[in-house]
Amino acid sequence: MNTKNRLFSICGTAMLLALLASSAWGYEKEIEQLSATMAEKIADKGKKTVAVVDFTDLEGNVTQLDRFIAEEFSVALAGAGKGFRVIDRTHLKSIIKENKLSATGLIDSATARKLGKIAGVDALVTGTLTPFGDNVHLTVKVLDSDTADIIDSAKEDIAKTPAINELLGKDLITIERIYNEPSKEYTVNQNAVLKVEKDNFIFELHGCSLSGQKVICSLSITSKEKDMKIKLGWGDRPLSRIFDNYGNEYSLSGVQIANKKDVKNVESLLVANIKTLSNLSFDGVAPQANFISLLEIEANAGSNFIVKFRDIRLR
Repeated sequence: MNTKNRLFSICGTAMLLALLASSAWGYEKEIEQLSATMAEKIADKGKKTVAVVDFTDLEGNVTQLDRFIAEEFSVALAGAGKGFRVIDRTHLKSIIKENKLSATGLIDSATARKLGKIAGVDALVTGTLTPFGDNVHLTVKVLDSDTADIIDSAKEDIAKTPAINELLGKDLITIERIYNEPSKEYTVNQNAVLKVEKDNFIFELHGCSLSGQKVICSLSITSKEKDMKIKLGWGDRPLSRIFDNYGNEYSLSGVQIANKKDVKNVESLLVANIKTLSNLSFDGVAPQANFISLLEIEANAGSNFIVKFRDIRLR
């Protein structure tokens, strides 16, 4: 490479790094400014303990960007040095799960009061992020946990950098959303039931619940055309498993089809066009998990196949 080309290469690299640094600094600067202003108001109101709940979009759905910005806001408030304490968000999620509360950016007054009492929190920070043109519009509110009155609110626009766009497109919690694209592996109806059609069977996932360290996923299976036998958890090494939102993997620990159940696999005859209930159990799940990123069900009806569901909120 000659000197001239080398110079252009160095300049180009420097410009790229500068752009990346400036775009990374963009959201940090905006969050820093918002949190500093809000910290003053929180301190002026005499609040001693603050919690930042998950931010959402306007419909209550949570993306990785919503959670990322909420985490950044929590850290910024904790570093403001205004004399109040910020509850660790992992601990807050455990409290929310244990008490079966819904705490997102669309929090209502009853939940605010209950959460404030249980967690010992004086103020709650909520927020929404809305894509708008080349920016993401951020609205943040501070609520008095006793009255749910707004102590302070602020708005800011965050530029849509490639990193922001990537996080924006990744859902964590899917609520009443319908997927119609044929490339999607699953669809969601208006009752939030996940549905997969595979090998002449219809699999409908009705939900997954976490109790202690056990997850139980409930579904119904329908044979579409004729009476057929099906086996779940099939094989010497069952592939049925789940992955939680931390990337942890858990193997099948129990399976049930209608009144038949076993720790390894179950085979049952399905009567055509009749929904047959089934449960899958998974042990040792982290209690702080709040959704299942992937559920894989190994089945056999003459040949082996895998059914997959994604983004399942734990109840």
